[in-house]
Amino acid sequence: MKVSKIKKISWIICFGILLSIFFYSAGALFKENVFLKTETSEYQMPWPGILPDNNLYKLKVLRNKIIERLIIGHAKKVEYDLLMADKTIYASKLLMDKNKVELAAETALKGENYYSMLVQDYNNALLDSEKIPSWLDKKITKAAVKHQELFKEMEEKSSGESREAFQATYQFSKINYDFIVGLRDPQN
Repeated sequence: MKVSKIKKISWIICFGILLSIFFYSAGALFKENVFLKTETSEYQMPWPGILPDNNLYKLKVLRNKIIERLIIGHAKKVEYDLLMADKTIYASKLLMDKNKVELAAETALKGENYYSMLVQDYNNALLDSEKIPSWLDKKITKAAVKHQELFKEMEEKSSGESREAFQATYQFSKINYDFIVGLRDPQN
C-alpha cells in the first residue's frame, strides 16, 4: 500500500516537471513571454514568476536546474543564462519594492552569477567555433546596461551591508560585461 502511494507521488512530481519543461519550451518557441517595460532603458525584463520569498520557490529552482541540464549547444545555453539572469535580477527589484532588502541583495547577486555563467558559455561557444546570433549578442549588451541600472537604483534605496552588496554586484556586472566585450574583440 505504501509503495503504491510513493509511486503515485513520484508520477505526479515527474508529470509536474515535464509540464513545466513543456511550458518553458512553448514560451521559448513563441517568444511571447510576459514582459514589463521599464522607463530607464528600452530593454524589457521578463516577468520572474514565483519570487524567492515564496514557499514554492525551491521547486522552481529545481525545475530550472533540470531544464539547464537538458540544454544542448553553447548558444542555447547563453540564451538560457541570459533569461535566468534577467528573471532573477528583476525578481530582486520586485523584492526591493516589497521592502525585502536583504533578500533582494542576495537575489541580485544570484542573478549576476547567471550572467557570469553566460560569459563562460559565450567563451565556450567561441572556443568551439559556435556562432552566437547577432540578435542575442545585441540583447546581451542591452541586458548588461539594464542590469547595471537596476543595481544602481536598488543601491540608492538601500543602506548598510545591503548597499555594499548592491555596489559589489554592480562592479561584478561591469567586470562580466567587460569580459564579454574582450571576447568579441580580442585585439583590444
